[in-house]
Amino acid sequence: MINNHYDILGVKRDAKQHQIKKAYHKLALKWHPDKNREQRAFALDQFHRINEAYHTLSKLDQKILYDHQLSRYESIETIKNLISLLKHNNSMDQNNDFDYSYDNFLSKEELELLSQFKKRINQPGIQKKIRKSH
Repeated sequence: MINNHYDILGVKRDAKQHQIKKAYHKLALKWHPDKNREQRAFALDQFHRINEAYHTLSKLDQKILYDHQLSRYESIETIKNLISLLKHNNSMDQNNDFDYSYDNFLSKEELELLSQFKKRINQPGIQKKIRKSH
């Protein structure tokens, strides 16, 4: 799982703007590169992450878009974990009487998302990137 902007700032998803701003100021002071000269590279990386998170979450239109994308990512991760679990269970017990079809576990929206994910993952450019990463 990736560190999302909420995790970086240490706030909940339903945090108010003043809570996001307060968390940003606290972390920006803590990780400012001038205050962390002995670990400057790490502090600079943290500082950039904190700034990016705040820049996104402090603007309502960008926050709404980010929340939507984050929800889609988490849905895909949930589906991938479910598929992995189902494959593992199926390989562990070939003689079971359970129906592991995805229809029994996923909503229509999740099935559509899984279908879109399968289409995208099979595109030539995506396959090339997958092969390079492994």
